[in-house]
Amino acid sequence: MSCSFCGKAAAEVRKIISGPGIYICDGCVAACVSILDHDDGTSGASVPEWADMTDDELLAHLPRIAATAEQVEGGLRARVLDLRGRGVTWARVGEALGMSRQSAWERFR
Repeated sequence: MSCSFCGKAAAEVRKIISGPGIYICDGCVAACVSILDHDDGTSGASVPEWADMTDDELLAHLPRIAATAEQVEGGLRARVLDLRGRGVTWARVGEALGMSRQSAWERFR
């Protein structure tokens, strides 16, 4: 398990908080709190402007994005297997994910 934002492993940080397939470490939470504390409320929500990044900057982001995608997929797979262990049908799993029973079975069996 590692922070979805900075990439640090759980062993490298004091605390990791989990969300739906993503994780954030205490250091990144502190950075978020600092950003919010210094916000005067006049700026809107923003994310990195991918179009303004160089090719090298975008390439540098790819490994962390891929790692986050793997964590999300692993978390989803674990929850589905938990549900199957509880006797929840593939039909119900598929319905919850907006896919057919067959598609859910093929993806998670």
